[in-house]
Amino acid sequence: MDRRQHLQTFASLGLLGPSLATGVTRAQDAKPDRVKFSTCDGVTLEGSFYPGNMGKKGSTFLFLHQPQLKANTSTQANFAPLAEELAKKGHSSLLFDFRGYGNSTSVSPDFWNLVDDPLTGLPGHPHNKLLGQSLAMRRPANISASYFPPKYLWALVNDIAAAKVFLDERNDRGDCNSSSLYVVAEGEACALASLWMASQYSLKRVEITSSGPIIRGNVFRPRITQNDRITKTYPVEGLDLMAGIWLGYKPSIGGLNAPAQRWLAEITSSKHGKNRTQMMFLYGAKDNEAKSSAKRQLASIRPGYDPEKATKDPKPGDKPAPKSTGDQLYTVGVSVPDCNMAGSKMLRPEFSTQSSIVDYVAKMGESRAISEAIQRNNRSTAMVWQVGNNPPVLAKTEGEQTLRAIPLALWGGPTL
Repeated sequence: MDRRQHLQTFASLGLLGPSLATGVTRAQDAKPDRVKFSTCDGVTLEGSFYPGNMGKKGSTFLFLHQPQLKANTSTQANFAPLAEELAKKGHSSLLFDFRGYGNSTSVSPDFWNLVDDPLTGLPGHPHNKLLGQSLAMRRPANISASYFPPKYLWALVNDIAAAKVFLDERNDRGDCNSSSLYVVAEGEACALASLWMASQYSLKRVEITSSGPIIRGNVFRPRITQNDRITKTYPVEGLDLMAGIWLGYKPSIGGLNAPAQRWLAEITSSKHGKNRTQMMFLYGAKDNEAKSSAKRQLASIRPGYDPEKATKDPKPGDKPAPKSTGDQLYTVGVSVPDCNMAGSKMLRPEFSTQSSIVDYVAKMGESRAISEAIQRNNRSTAMVWQVGNNPPVLAKTEGEQTLRAIPLALWGGPTL
């Protein structure tokens, strides 16, 4: 079944009204499971998983809190009421702390392996050099975001990749559907999520034929390598992404400008046809900075669309709104009345943000089929990233559970 059906106009959705009933049996209590999972460089991330009662027939939501500089607290708790409401509708959610925040501070000794292993060729984690030579020498078992330099926040994109692997594992157990994924983020986590989503549109499962181990070098510095050849590729992983829901989108990471419009253009590109990911930009009506940012991003990915005009009834003599591509009609901007808050603070009960999101998701479910869940079996699959005509970059081999560190330079990011 086609995943991306043509959509109705956003003006007809009534997103600012009361939540729509979905016909799903409501859960009595949305009690989360406390969960842990690991990143490619050995950080243990902790969070809460809400298993919706629709399981593999529902959608899954990944919540991302704002990564703040010089602080190690998270705003994960602000998302809990929305996750609970979505669980009542039958959907699953994951909330977690980024590395160095909240309870996600434990690292394995492998975290401090900063260079590639000369014998096996397994990659090291040079991005962790940014945390300082003294820490690398001491190899502490815990880290804190309070001493992260701004540039290091770009490495948090690997935490999102680890969260997706966790959701794939729960998908294979029947607890959720990672083939129908919404990402809900605030502030600079929106840009981090956009980077990760763009990378997903370049990530492919592949079948590889290998020559087997080959010993190179000399007896003093041996190195084991092998010649690999891709024999089959599968569709990009980005087709699992239903929508990005942005609470005060900031096009920066660690205060450093990010090529966010490039990433959003890739995620919503017409080359994906009806499979392009949709976008919901929410901002407080009294937050001029967030409003301007949302309008800039929207103008770049849905030309001719004005969120202010789309929510107003036409008057006699008004010029008709410019036509926009039919399969982008769920890429929208929503102004939250009487709100001057930013990020997840917009989810406070006095504002309409939560009901707007719930109604948006309900209308998406009415207008297009939820993608059928499939077994992911990540450990038995090899993957590569391939951007344009560039050579493929190995993302993981068979037997590896998590993806290797995302090569930021492929998407205009800094070298860490």
